[in-house]
Amino acid sequence: MTTELEIGLYIFMLAGFLGYHVISRVPPLLHTPLMSATNAIAGISLVGSLIVAGADYGPLSTVLGFMAVTCSSTNVVGGFLITDRMLKMFKKTEDQTAKRRRFQFDPKMLLALPVLVIGLLVLFYSYEELSKDPVHFFRDLLPTQALKYFYILSAALFILGLKGLSSPKYARKGMFLAEFGMLMAVVGTLFHHEIVTYQWIIIGLIIGSIVGGTMGLRIPMTAVPQRTALSHSLGALAACLVGISEYFRHHGELSKVVMTALGFEVVIGGLTFTGSLMAAAKLQGVLPGHPITYKGQNVFNLSLLSVIAGSLIYLVIVPTAGTLFYVMVGLSFVFGLLLVIPIGAADMPVVIALLNSYGGLADAAMGFVLMNKIQIITGSLDGTSGFLLSLLMCRAMNRSALNVLFGAFGKIEKQEGDAAVEAKGTVRSITPEETAVLFDTAQSVIIVPGYGMAVAQAQHGVSELARVLMKRGIDVKYAIHPVAGRMPGHMNVLLAEANVPYDKLYAMEQINPYFPEADIALVVGANDVTNPAAKNNKNSPLYGMPILEVDRAQSIIVLKRSLRPGFAGVDNELYYNPKCMMLFGDAKESLNKLFAALRS
Repeated sequence: MTTELEIGLYIFMLAGFLGYHVISRVPPLLHTPLMSATNAIAGISLVGSLIVAGADYGPLSTVLGFMAVTCSSTNVVGGFLITDRMLKMFKKTEDQTAKRRRFQFDPKMLLALPVLVIGLLVLFYSYEELSKDPVHFFRDLLPTQALKYFYILSAALFILGLKGLSSPKYARKGMFLAEFGMLMAVVGTLFHHEIVTYQWIIIGLIIGSIVGGTMGLRIPMTAVPQRTALSHSLGALAACLVGISEYFRHHGELSKVVMTALGFEVVIGGLTFTGSLMAAAKLQGVLPGHPITYKGQNVFNLSLLSVIAGSLIYLVIVPTAGTLFYVMVGLSFVFGLLLVIPIGAADMPVVIALLNSYGGLADAAMGFVLMNKIQIITGSLDGTSGFLLSLLMCRAMNRSALNVLFGAFGKIEKQEGDAAVEAKGTVRSITPEETAVLFDTAQSVIIVPGYGMAVAQAQHGVSELARVLMKRGIDVKYAIHPVAGRMPGHMNVLLAEANVPYDKLYAMEQINPYFPEADIALVVGANDVTNPAAKNNKNSPLYGMPILEVDRAQSIIVLKRSLRPGFAGVDNELYYNPKCMMLFGDAKESLNKLFAALRS
């Protein structure tokens, strides 16, 4: 006979398989909204948290459940709000110029259809059962059936929501479906027969909604990577807290299967919590963004991981070893810190995607502990999306997944005495006035934005410059490298915020053939992704990494503060190319001077 565990495993595998096919169709343009959306959907840990907070499991479980409700609801509200903010920005050129119609179809209207269908089915079913035994119907049958069908429908809506992200045109509609699915899952859970009080649930939901709403509405787009990392930490913490609560409630008297899932939940949840906090601190600049390594780091990390794994195996055999359980949780927190410390710089998009995957796996593990199938499904979807994005980022950087997974192996060492550095040649500088003269003779321009543009808050200036050039009849395209920015697809979001139509954005494989035809390649704050050493210099740490082939353009103008290396710490050979001219200074200020020169 098929057990609950086997059913859960089947669901996990099928959801992962389905998620892979749905998520692999999401274009790079929407990778940041995808991660934000899966982050919000991973807030499904809220359903398990609601039960722990509202059931009569004891004071400690109530406190831990309350904290988990607060963390999860922060993720849900903040995640969906900021996803919607991003998706509203993505427009085509024709969408920006089209006149507004008197009547506009609101995708929210679609939500009325499933509500109507469900309402009719419930009324039909209820009428028959209610006529037999009204007391049994309201006390037992209604909550159980409502919960079951709400979960089934919400799972379908989550998948349809992610499917909508395969195109900017349908992305918002998809997210409305996913939001409705989350609402149904939460409302259905409130009927759970084990919930006896709603006091701490309501307080947690209010606090989480306020915090998440503020984050979702107020955080600037340049800070989306930090917010995403912070959300990963909250979701993972919720999973970890629920796991600790379950272990404490049962005094460790758990079956081997449940203990395995619970141990996995607290370990992955714990290391993702502290690892994500570390990533957020690096992205915010609170900690140094470059990799931090020390002698014997890999040996120490692997030893610590072995101790954690050994503890988990022992707990599966002897689940009542309570002290060891809490030591294992503490070591997981420490391991999360040590895991992310040696990763940084250009690896941050991979780290963010990887932590997203870890958070989803922790959520799925919670689903196995509570035997909650909707959590298994969403955890699998979240884990799949994060892992898939991690692989895509690794491929874009010509790095192996193993290299990044083990942190310190991914550090790029700056090589002294590099032959390319010795033969670098002379750097040419250019003034805004001279740049304006060059644009007067240009027919085609390719703009290459990098994170330096975001740091200088120059995306609006770049967009304005493109509009000025297009009014002059110049063909303007944007070249986007997969790892530009601090997380997958981040650069697309920043440009969309500056009203750049997404049909002007070209991925690396699309734009590289156009560079030889471009009169000017305008590089704004991009460094490693334009370095020809990745193609030409076998001694360079960047060698093998696919880059934007800016050096093939007729002329190259680089907006940059100085000749300092980029995140990888490697000198950029492009700056010594005879065709390259450096417009030194803050990108935003340089663009303002350039506008003045163009007007004059």
